[in-house]
Amino acid sequence: MEFYSHPDKKLVQHLCEVRDWAIAYCPEKYKEIVEVTSLSHDFGKFTSYFQEYLFLKKKNDQLHHHGFISALFGAFWALRKWGDDSFFPLVVYSAIHHHHGNLTSYGEILPNTVSDFGENIKRKLKQAYQQIEDIKNHFDDVKQDVAEIIPEDILDDFVLRFSPDNYLKSLLKINHQFRVRNKWKTEESYFLHQFVYSSLIAADKLSAASIYGIEPAFVEYEECLKARAKILPASSANDISNIRNEIFAKVQQNMEKNWSKGKIFTLTSPTGSGKTLTGFCAANMLNQFLGGGRQIIYILPFTSIIDQNYNVIEKLLHATSRKDDISYLLKHHHLSSDEIIGEDEDYSAADWKLIMENWPSGVVVTTFVQFFESIISHRNRMLKKLHRLKKAIILIDEIQALDFAYYKLVEYVLSMLCQYYDARVILMTATRPFLFAGDETLPAIELLPEYPDYYRYFNRTVLNIVQDKMPVKQMVEKFSTLLSEDLSCLVVLNTINSSLEAYKEIKTMLEERNINKPLFYLSTNLVPVHRRQRIEEIKERMQRGEKVILVSTQVVEAGVDLDFDIVIRDFAPLDSIIQCAGRCNRSGMQYMEKKGEVYLICDLVDDNGHSYSYRIYGKTNLNLTKEILEGYAKIEERDYLTIIEKYYSLLKENKSSQTSNDLIQNMRDFAIKDGIARFSLIKNNPGYIDVLFRLNEEAENAYQEFFEVIKIKDRGVKAEKYLRISSILSRYTISMPVKYAGYFEKKPLGDGFFFSLPPEGCRDYYDENVGFLRDKEDEAIFC
Repeated sequence: MEFYSHPDKKLVQHLCEVRDWAIAYCPEKYKEIVEVTSLSHDFGKFTSYFQEYLFLKKKNDQLHHHGFISALFGAFWALRKWGDDSFFPLVVYSAIHHHHGNLTSYGEILPNTVSDFGENIKRKLKQAYQQIEDIKNHFDDVKQDVAEIIPEDILDDFVLRFSPDNYLKSLLKINHQFRVRNKWKTEESYFLHQFVYSSLIAADKLSAASIYGIEPAFVEYEECLKARAKILPASSANDISNIRNEIFAKVQQNMEKNWSKGKIFTLTSPTGSGKTLTGFCAANMLNQFLGGGRQIIYILPFTSIIDQNYNVIEKLLHATSRKDDISYLLKHHHLSSDEIIGEDEDYSAADWKLIMENWPSGVVVTTFVQFFESIISHRNRMLKKLHRLKKAIILIDEIQALDFAYYKLVEYVLSMLCQYYDARVILMTATRPFLFAGDETLPAIELLPEYPDYYRYFNRTVLNIVQDKMPVKQMVEKFSTLLSEDLSCLVVLNTINSSLEAYKEIKTMLEERNINKPLFYLSTNLVPVHRRQRIEEIKERMQRGEKVILVSTQVVEAGVDLDFDIVIRDFAPLDSIIQCAGRCNRSGMQYMEKKGEVYLICDLVDDNGHSYSYRIYGKTNLNLTKEILEGYAKIEERDYLTIIEKYYSLLKENKSSQTSNDLIQNMRDFAIKDGIARFSLIKNNPGYIDVLFRLNEEAENAYQEFFEVIKIKDRGVKAEKYLRISSILSRYTISMPVKYAGYFEKKPLGDGFFFSLPPEGCRDYYDENVGFLRDKEDEAIFC
């Protein structure tokens, strides 16, 4: 009898491929457990029940299911190899048991007690006995197939002397030792399990799809240096590029000097000082000194700045001799798949999604969400790239954008990656949050120790503290003269409604004064495709020397490479204020007599006199900011570092780390359901709904096709077709307050509804300049 894992692949070939690929990224000390897990994970496919299901779609009760019997086989092999005084058998059992789904806690896949197995386990055991009897009918064929990969005595004892009750009791004992007596409850246990699971599911999916040959490729450090020299403008007297080059040189020198002295590095430098290329080249140098072959994972907080930084690195790599393919560089976030899908006829949409989610490139540019939820997660889809972090060089930009509640968790996770996966970390920031400060176990090495001096060099802006309480209209009146002058201006407000009101007031003011000045709006009130286009148009206009006004929410705050003469900012935590100030006079220097002016409105209020800032930010952060700024009328950029360090110091004293502590304990306890499964950097807001805006033919066609796709019964065909439209749907979707639900057409979908605004509604209720028109008087237009 011949055995197949998939219609076009022999089972033994699949087992060997999964083993080889899983081991390829495995630390030496994990190789044996990964090998046992890989070779056991599809053992249940040796039944005739599975083979008949695979080719004839014949279902015999649930006897074609292979997860439980395979997990039992893996556990048996592990118990024989390491005994029940080892944590490994439980890890093998769990990884195999969950390899087609999301993780649960160990106790949820084991009997209730030694004397009470529970109905679910009893039912599975009954099926397992039937499956073993079936395997006995063609056991010689099975033995012949696996003779070179599974020890004969292991196979014989499991099939011919099948005693699953004993294996499960041994696993119960191990889990009891772990859960009650805290044996093996170390930091490594969690990271061991997740690595085994990640390497298994990644290799399993790649082998199943027969995706071969895409492996990380790298550009030598010297090539990067030459490329940087090609793409950057030549230095000139009194040019900021001189300082950037000086910073670049010092960082590279310090990396060369200190690369072997630690695993965690920091790069503190003012906004606009060229951190992207400086940090990337430092990571490349570190890779070279460590022997090469280490992936660089470049992590940024928002999708809105992914494109910008990706383009900088892509431009650098294009100036080298590297080939233009995914082996060298990949951009991965929830909206990026459409940029590759369809470009290569060798791969389907599902294949491309799988390739991207496996991070196969020498350099991966991704988001905080993709990175941290690949480590702290129960989801199969997110965890399958965790194994790529082994020996990775993790370059994290704008780390201060994370909620302070997660700082201790970040320190813990990055430390564990360095300790158990031999990773390296470079944290880049302009505001220097207290991460790894005073950590004696893994002290951070600063790559620019002279950074305080450069804050004095980069004395480009002045922060003006405006204490007056004022509504939006009064704010526009107060700054109307500045807004009317031949100066570019950025106005950043805390809420969509206040930003829309400001845009409307400024537009009216400019029209009344007959001033023809480009005015733009940017927020999540616009569909993503229009946000991206808006940023590019603003950049092009400013490069041509046009003096634009941009009214925005915080989406423009961190990392977006725009440079304004004036910035007006609603009150916010101090780190956000400093980040926003970084959008002002980025190209200026201290020798300039006129500095960029940043105006902080300390009490911008709505019609009821309530501050907008307290709707968005925590009281602690805002009150500490007020405390620090009290008594100041103006603060120059050279003093920003002093006040931001004071802010972080007070924040550390006043804010609890309980959220981090709880999650760290959840990881140690392997508490999935009530712990790890609840972690998400994107907070689900029950007061919001996702709405598709059917603005054009592309969006409308995707909408119509979606409702045809969900009718398809074949899961593979359905997934393939959905992947080809999902990114289009995402580009035209906005998260809206549920109070606007009556404005939208809704169709039943699962347990809820699919909300959309049809073309006729878009003409009346969506404006490409500002997005959804929230001030329409109609209460509802669709039911």
